Amino acid sequence: MAAEGVEESIIIIEDSDAAYVKSLHTNDIIGESSSKNNKLLLIAAGVFILILIVLITSLILSKSSKKYDDVSMKYIENKLEDESKKPVEPTKIENMIAKANYLYSTGSKSEALSLFEKIALYSEAVSAYNLGVAQLKDEQYDVALKSFQKAIQNNEKRCVSAINAAVCSLHLKNNKNFRYYIDLAYAYLPAERQSPLYSYYYALINYYNENYLEALSALKNPTTAEYLKIQNNLGTKINALFDNDYDAIENMEQNQPIKNDFSLGLLYARVGDLTLAKKHLKNAIVKNIEPVKSQLALSFVNLKAGQVQDAAKEINNITDMFEEEAYKPYPIKVKLKESLFDIDKAQKRYREITLHDKLLTYQKIFYFSPYKIFNANKTISYIRKGNANIFIDNVNSAKDYLKKSYSSSNVNIGITKAIKKALSYKIREANSMLLELIKIQPKHSILHYNLALTFAQMGNMTDAHEHFLRSYHLDAKNYLSGVYAVMCSQIVHKENKKLLSIIKESLNNEEINENIDLYKTLLFISEDKILESADWLKNDYKQRPLYLALDIIIALKQNNLDTAKKSSQKLTILLPDEILPHLMNIDTSFSELSPKKYSNEVANYLKKQNFNFNDLYYGPYITRYLYIQQNLITGRLYFLRKQLKQVLESTTEQTHELTSSLALASLYDNAFEESYTLYNNLIDNLKVRDSYTLFLAAVASTAANHHENAIALLELSKMKDSNFLESRYALGLLYLEAKNNKGAVIQLSRVNKNNFNSEYFNFDIDVDKLIFEKQHQK
Repeated sequence: MAAEGVEESIIIIEDSDAAYVKSLHTNDIIGESSSKNNKLLLIAAGVFILILIVLITSLILSKSSKKYDDVSMKYIENKLEDESKKPVEPTKIENMIAKANYLYSTGSKSEALSLFEKIALYSEAVSAYNLGVAQLKDEQYDVALKSFQKAIQNNEKRCVSAINAAVCSLHLKNNKNFRYYIDLAYAYLPAERQSPLYSYYYALINYYNENYLEALSALKNPTTAEYLKIQNNLGTKINALFDNDYDAIENMEQNQPIKNDFSLGLLYARVGDLTLAKKHLKNAIVKNIEPVKSQLALSFVNLKAGQVQDAAKEINNITDMFEEEAYKPYPIKVKLKESLFDIDKAQKRYREITLHDKLLTYQKIFYFSPYKIFNANKTISYIRKGNANIFIDNVNSAKDYLKKSYSSSNVNIGITKAIKKALSYKIREANSMLLELIKIQPKHSILHYNLALTFAQMGNMTDAHEHFLRSYHLDAKNYLSGVYAVMCSQIVHKENKKLLSIIKESLNNEEINENIDLYKTLLFISEDKILESADWLKNDYKQRPLYLALDIIIALKQNNLDTAKKSSQKLTILLPDEILPHLMNIDTSFSELSPKKYSNEVANYLKKQNFNFNDLYYGPYITRYLYIQQNLITGRLYFLRKQLKQVLESTTEQTHELTSSLALASLYDNAFEESYTLYNNLIDNLKVRDSYTLFLAAVASTAANHHENAIALLELSKMKDSNFLESRYALGLLYLEAKNNKGAVIQLSRVNKNNFNSEYFNFDIDVDKLIFEKQHQK
């Protein structure tokens, strides 16, 4: 997030920064004057003592008995009212200066200024320069400018007088005068080379001339310890301008107590320390520093921190209170996360999600899960009952039984054909066949299980959850359906406590065997009970693909690499032509390598394999996603896209998965417009409209800068799956960008997960837009 509060006041010549300029120069330069005046007054006091000695001597010699009377403050003031311009004794002037300063500090500004003017007429102890500083403090910029002009004419503090004259011109919005006096100050600067304040003047002049690097160099190599507060403030501004955020923070924190919590909060937000950012922004709100900006900034920090519902409440409140102002300070620019495309970041992210991401873990389990065949005994039972009823002349009842057996036989035949398609990686075709069969026999538990499994393998967890749950309700002994319903419910954020409790209780009442052991282990994985699931590694069951996959998943979570490697190697031997087993073998074999070596080893490993690629072209989503990720990491996405295009042009099979693969590969290869076009074809022509495909199409639309199209796609995705948090979050950000805070609040308030972290979407403050708007206003 841009440190807006700092950056706004970087360019001092803007109106909004005039107040800061005033404090930057007047408070401290007058300090310099006071310091030097003290030295002048000491010299004057010495001269006065000498004169006094001479006077006493002359009085003694003349035998005069006249006594010397002290002149009262009232007497001096009366003398100053006199038209004659007799010099006044330095000690009296010192008292007058003290009185003027006291009057000024206690708020009697007009009296103090009047007194300064009178003193200036009669003594050089208070100069035109000091008078100008006092007037500048009182915001009398026009008369202060005249005083500084007079000081320059009198060769009095010419460099610093010229700087302050430039400040007055700035307040008076006279850019021509401003440039003149800054150039004049630069011309007088060499005369200050021996002054301890040289670096300070040098920094100020270069700062106003927008030579920020020169100014920063002077601030980092000061010739004086005076005015540290001002120097730190300047250092903060310049460092923030050049994105030296940590240096800016250090400069700001050197000034204690910290007054500008708002700017400090923004700086911490920029460096990603969201905890300290929130702390300082909350302090700013309490202190009423930039109330609108502070509250908006806090809401955006909460968005970054994953506290989405808190952010939604804050955005809603500030929009209600300051509807027009709420859109001005921080225009949002929605973008995709860099970790999606940067090879090093993508590799780091890939390694993390393969271990910890539940969706990927479950999709691996679904990939290797068995399809179920029909219950032949039940079909035979229907036929027997039908024949028995014919024998007893109950024709109507017999017809019902025989119809059930006939439809059941047709469904069972259909299930068999669909399973063959699925095992040949034609998942979408199998899914279509099962959807037709469900219309014939909607209360077929096995049919619902198989249909759910195809949905899960296609990446459609919403429909998978629905049919796994239906399958379990139709047959409470179909535990695998129940366990998978629990897993899917976690992904689609559905309540599952009751279902989980029922399944656990039922399994505990079952006699332990291989299947019950499998179901319990799957539940342990779903509940992140790693220690309990470890018992699975001790079994001696037959080496089935699902069992080996569970070995790998559990062993990796325990950091038991030896067991994970052995199981993954066995899996690649069982399924040598399939991509996913080899990708899981990569996870176990190269997990400890450095990023560069990991990429090289993976590239070499994949080159040696002889995949048939049917699982990539037509099969489960998990294969497409992970294989594309590995090609991103190894820098071979271009070649993969070329391969997919060739197959797409020549195949006679369904092209849904091929198109989806190419669209996803193009997205990660930064071919955003191509990806956007492919996803539109997938949705409009091939009618693939599940919530996740619609979401990915919105991702491609955002990357290709078709943000309005992305909003429409996300609205459709949300309608398909109202619990899909990624769609809600992305839609909320895009509504913020479109200055529709109310619409954004509706979406963001539904992201009911703490520490939510979008895999795809991020946002920045559109600094370019802010600069453009400021220049336009100017």
